[in-house]
Amino acid sequence: MKKRLIRMSFALVIGLGMLAGGIWVLSRALADREVVYQGKRMYYWAERLNDPDATASNQANAVVAREIIPRLTKAMFSDTNDSSLRMALAEQLNGLPGIQVYCTPAAGRRAYAANELGELGPAAKAAVPALLQALSGHDQPVRGAATVALGKIHCQPEVVIPLLIGLLDDKELQDEAAQALGGFGGLSKAAVPKLIPLLKIQDKELHAAVIQALRKIDPAAAVQAGVK
Repeated sequence: MKKRLIRMSFALVIGLGMLAGGIWVLSRALADREVVYQGKRMYYWAERLNDPDATASNQANAVVAREIIPRLTKAMFSDTNDSSLRMALAEQLNGLPGIQVYCTPAAGRRAYAANELGELGPAAKAAVPALLQALSGHDQPVRGAATVALGKIHCQPEVVIPLLIGLLDDKELQDEAAQALGGFGGLSKAAVPKLIPLLKIQDKELHAAVIQALRKIDPAAAVQAGVK
């Protein structure tokens, strides 16, 4: 009897171990996969865009232009496929103790692609036309991320700034437009008359975005408007 109990206990331990292993493998399979370029994450290349070493800088700029921007631009518009099974399994696994599966829906992945273009700064100037195209669409998560990205890239001010000023009238994008205008600094002075009235709107996030934008665009106007 004792030997039988030992065998049963041993089998139970093995079974639980196999179950835990299976859950781990499944969670890894379902989780978002990290994208690498020539074996390195995007941020590795972003950090080397202005490297004092010309060889490193040139290589980073080449990878950004040939691989990163095309992939992110494509993802921003084309990453639309979500597996309902994958999402359902991830949700169920996340209900288990100690399990966290990061499984981003397609809308989030598209917005993330636009956001990453912004993180590249001026090196992503080739993506500006695609970001402008995204703004004219109806994909709201992407529109918001694309707006902020344009401010971080801060290229083509003669085209982008008037567009951003117009977006200050869009209640869905006011925060992002203010933030992006701040990215252009003094070049956005034409936006000041439209930014100041937004301070009266009872919206903490918008209020914070407008304050930061005014400080970057026109510190004197910010003080005059009561911004401390």
